[in-house]
Amino acid sequence: MSGSMRRIFIFFLLVGSTMAPAKAQELALKRGIVMDSLPVNDSITRQIMLYLPQDFDTGKQWPVLFLCDVEGERNKKMRYLKAAADKNGYIIAATRALKDSLSLTDKILIISKSLDELKALLPLDLDRVYTLGYDTGGQLATIVPSMLRGVEGVLSVASGLPNLDLINPKEPFDFVGIMGRGDFQYLYLLESEAALDQRKVPNYTLYHPEGHQWPDLKYLDLGMQVLTLMGMKRAAIPRDDRFIQSAYTDYQNAILELEQTGQWGLAYDYSEQGESIFKALTEVDWFRDKKKSIRKSKEYKDQKREWDAVRLNELVLAGDYLFYLEEDVLSFNLDNLGWWNYQMGKITKYKNSTKREEQLLGERLDGYLNALVEEYLELSGKEPNPDYDGLILLNMLKTITAPEDYEHYLQVISFTAKYGDFGTSNYYLEALLKKGYSDADKLYTLPHTGLLKISPEYNAIIAQYLGEARYAVE
Repeated sequence: MSGSMRRIFIFFLLVGSTMAPAKAQELALKRGIVMDSLPVNDSITRQIMLYLPQDFDTGKQWPVLFLCDVEGERNKKMRYLKAAADKNGYIIAATRALKDSLSLTDKILIISKSLDELKALLPLDLDRVYTLGYDTGGQLATIVPSMLRGVEGVLSVASGLPNLDLINPKEPFDFVGIMGRGDFQYLYLLESEAALDQRKVPNYTLYHPEGHQWPDLKYLDLGMQVLTLMGMKRAAIPRDDRFIQSAYTDYQNAILELEQTGQWGLAYDYSEQGESIFKALTEVDWFRDKKKSIRKSKEYKDQKREWDAVRLNELVLAGDYLFYLEEDVLSFNLDNLGWWNYQMGKITKYKNSTKREEQLLGERLDGYLNALVEEYLELSGKEPNPDYDGLILLNMLKTITAPEDYEHYLQVISFTAKYGDFGTSNYYLEALLKKGYSDADKLYTLPHTGLLKISPEYNAIIAQYLGEARYAVE
């Protein structure tokens, strides 16, 4: 089927007909809902997920944000983007074919084929094809414009930058980031803005007061607006004075709200950024004046002083965590678990501080340490001959850094039982049950626990916390 014929086919599915057969009605592409697959007999296209804005019609061309997601829950993520997509007139698309286990080359090929299918099926604005990603998906989304021609920009949410060597300075693109100040990647992204500038990648990052999470919808809305404004500045989109004024007002309101909630540092950053975004589109006196007034305020000066102190402390602590974790894993240093427990105590104190900058420091360090241990666990798990000593230590460490994540207690029980260290197995069994764990079937089917699970000590602990044991306790 040719591209033009496909568009005619899609058009009739969209507008519908009282004379259409029931099957066609069931397959109709619908506006305003996330479609889990497309009604086309093609294996690639069938895996594409699609959201068409409420006012979608085939009489004009539309920008598209392609969600680069390898972690699942695409439907949920696309639903979360609906309101911002409706307001800003963006199609949202994704594919279920992307998997984390695929190579980068295969991921890029799948994204390329999916975009080609979308271009054939829908009236896309080829100057406004963008990628979008959350967390690790944001890193993938940021790589795509350097790998695929015709992708003009990125909306990256809660994600640091990928390896900068993968960003081609000869293929510039528009970058808009959205990042929480409590996100463990915050400091890295803040310092990476200069690297994007060096690669001549126009970039803006909208920071918000929360942590590593999907942000409030207003930030997604602002992010899409900034992408559109950047397109106007590079003349890829016709100038739209009404849109510019609306975005200007939204940006002003965001700054005023940050002021009202005591986020003086962010309010200053947004004022400075607003001046840059709207420059060459309209006058920017309001942003310039607002920036000056904030900079003179006592509240801003106090927060900046706290931030400067916290930033230095964070760099030192993050460096310590990276150094000592590598040392402990290589030497199987269980004696250092007490030091890690002490560090988590410090992090908890930061999180419970009355000072907001210290609270954010605690959130970032917590996220950073857990992400660091997870990375080591992932790398160790991929080895053809796993280092079980390292896996034991890392899972023990996770019971300290993420004490409510039961899986790591189970892993310690299993791996220590493999080596006959039943004393340690039973210690972590009791620690797990004290947390409220109650899946007895799982406790009796863990790998490597053939002898452990029939031992009196193991069963006595289970009977104490769960009321009964499967084997004798005497």
